[in-house]
Amino acid sequence: MKIAVVGMGMMGQLHARTLSGLPEVELVAVEVDESTRTATQRDLGIESRPALTDDLLGSVDAVVVTLPDHLHVDTTIRALQAGTHVLVEKPLAASVTDCDRILAAETTPGRLMVGHLLRFDERLRELKRRLDAGALGTVRHIRIHRANSAATGERLAGRVSVVGFLGVHDLDLLLWLTGQQIESVSARGRRVHSNTWDVASATLDLTDGTLAQVDNHWLLHRASARSLLAGVEVYGDRGTALVDLSTSELELITDTDPRSVRVDSHNWTHDSTVSGGALHRQDAAFVEAVRTGSPVPVTGHDGRRAVDAVERIEAALAASG
Repeated sequence: MKIAVVGMGMMGQLHARTLSGLPEVELVAVEVDESTRTATQRDLGIESRPALTDDLLGSVDAVVVTLPDHLHVDTTIRALQAGTHVLVEKPLAASVTDCDRILAAETTPGRLMVGHLLRFDERLRELKRRLDAGALGTVRHIRIHRANSAATGERLAGRVSVVGFLGVHDLDLLLWLTGQQIESVSARGRRVHSNTWDVASATLDLTDGTLAQVDNHWLLHRASARSLLAGVEVYGDRGTALVDLSTSELELITDTDPRSVRVDSHNWTHDSTVSGGALHRQDAAFVEAVRTGSPVPVTGHDGRRAVDAVERIEAALAASG
């Protein structure tokens, strides 16, 4: 199976390492920057091309799109129109309008998958199994929170709000865990680093009466050893579930480097040859769908619902002033 990874930033390289470790997968990297392309070929040991040409597109079985969010549309549409399976990093696109353009290009249903990584976290899979079985009784309240370093907000420089960048994870997680739709949204936020929302707190009423809270910001001090604070709380009338998503890291402090260094051993490793955990499960599920022709586990419509939730929160933030 031949797969092209388009965009070789951090996520592109992690996907490349994961996919290259799967049996019967031949990988091609597509990177427009020549210096990065040379490093990709050297460090990952895979063929690297300067563009996703028609010839290349016609020779691959699948495409993994790891470009910046606002660049997803054209590449994804081209690949879908060529009849190729596509895995797109979250979010599917930067707007619902662009999501609809992508979905319209999916001429064969089940070939478009969105990389919502949290669905492949075994802790969250177990939580969903128990929720579906009614282990907590009637769910009354859910809170999901996610925060990043201030350096993230400054790096993005207003290109996307904290809801679009971080909250999209949590909104997809909320909709997937509950199986519900959003009835109404209210939200408050603050602008700190840019002209977009850097702090957002949203309250969502779901169709079954559950009250949900989704909180996002990127205000962690740059010097913090943690780059992420995140978690899920579910409160039912017969039980409570708590998941700390902040870390499953190995923390290293040595005489040679007294700073706290954290290595993520859950979602992916930073070994020079392979990544594992949730990313491995996600990419393996995509490869299996391509191989067997079975439906992908996270559809384009799932991706659209998450982007729609982002837009509803951003509209509520704008209305709140």
